[in-house]
Amino acid sequence: MDRWTLRARLTLLLLTILCGFAGLSTVAYLTSSREEDTLQRAFAEELGFVSELPGLRAILRQIDADSDAYLLTRRGEWLKRRDDSILDFRRRHAEMGGHLTFPAQSREWHDLGRAFDALVNKQNGAIARAQAGRLSRAEAFRLALANDQLNELIERMSRLGRLGFQSLDIRRKAARAAALATFAFVLAIGILGGTLLAAAISRVLVGPVLRLRDQAASWRLGEPWPENREDAPREVRELMQAMRLMAGSLNEQYERERATSRLKSQLVSGVSHEFNNALAVIHTAHALLQESSRPDEAAPWHEMMEANIRALSAMATNLLNLGRLESGRFNLELQRVEPTPLLASALDRLAVLGRRKDLDIRLEAQADLPAVSADADALSLVVANLLTNSFKYTKEGGAVTLGARRRPDGRVEVFVSDTGIGIAPEEREKIFSGYYRTEQGKRTAKGFGVGLALSRMILDAHGSALELESELGKGSRFSFALKPYAAPEKTPGAAA
Repeated sequence: MDRWTLRARLTLLLLTILCGFAGLSTVAYLTSSREEDTLQRAFAEELGFVSELPGLRAILRQIDADSDAYLLTRRGEWLKRRDDSILDFRRRHAEMGGHLTFPAQSREWHDLGRAFDALVNKQNGAIARAQAGRLSRAEAFRLALANDQLNELIERMSRLGRLGFQSLDIRRKAARAAALATFAFVLAIGILGGTLLAAAISRVLVGPVLRLRDQAASWRLGEPWPENREDAPREVRELMQAMRLMAGSLNEQYERERATSRLKSQLVSGVSHEFNNALAVIHTAHALLQESSRPDEAAPWHEMMEANIRALSAMATNLLNLGRLESGRFNLELQRVEPTPLLASALDRLAVLGRRKDLDIRLEAQADLPAVSADADALSLVVANLLTNSFKYTKEGGAVTLGARRRPDGRVEVFVSDTGIGIAPEEREKIFSGYYRTEQGKRTAKGFGVGLALSRMILDAHGSALELESELGKGSRFSFALKPYAAPEKTPGAAA
């Protein structure tokens, strides 16, 4: 059996169980069918017997009527008819009795024959007295009216039919009980066979598969697949080998992606750092140029240069921080942060990006907002990213609202809503993946597509989530919620 495949083992076991179950089912069916045929025959015979009883009762009444007619008229033809009816009754009684199968019914039928003989003997006695001239007309009339013995005989015949059906019902119930017992036996055998099959499957298939599942659950990317020396069916061993090869391929791909990721992070950090250095030089030169030029003539140009410098600086900062997050070098310092001043400061720094497009910029901060627990610099970066995106993707003359409010659960919600281009439902999750921009977004403004990914990572580190409500062509609303700041409890016994 060790050389047999898993399919062959299970097939042999299944065929054995099915053959045994089919044999028992066939025996049960044949037994039940034979009993059903017997009951059907008995029912047909009983129905034929019952259908003969009315004719027999009619003959019995005819015998009584002929006897009464003779006693009243003393005419011999009534005796001839009576004798013929008696012979006919006894012939039918004998024939019908031969078909009875129930003992109680047979005994009652024989008793009925003796009661008939008693009735006939009684009538014969009266007829003999009449023939001898010892029976008066009045007494003959009285005997003709006295039908108690006849009525009792007829009633016994009626009870005999009911007795037959009662016997059939008893036999039917017994056959049903036997069929149920047979069904229970076959069902028990089937359950036992199913249990044996399940145990066999568990032993030869489920057990090794579960152990393979445990190995897969404990395996970690970058680690070798554990060795398995157990004796398992060939198919399971082949599956284990395939899993081992797949794990090796995944480890090789993982190492390549790790190297690529490290190179990308280093490249992004280096480029962002040099980009920031160049922007710092440009910003200094722009400040000196602004001081030496005439404000009334060059103000629009200075404002344009300042907006673009800030936009480029925000992009460089996002790239640098995204590289730090991916490499695990971005640490949060949670502290008490007042939300309204932070939002106002971010809006003051970036409002120049919106004024260039003549946007309606609003700050809607609910009064008496509680302080929140956050990293102020990281939170400012998230708000700046959301504001910058709204300014970039909102057409001239649109509206951008930065606000904060208290949610029913006590958290403070910060939101940025605009009347910009909006985001299609199928692209809402993609824009958070990093380095992804929608086609309409690419046509509307420039960028790297990292701001939302960076913002989501920062908010995840805060235990919050970046939520989006958007309708294509009508605008978007980004929001997140932060927990209120709770002062750390003082350690008992600490110095005041």
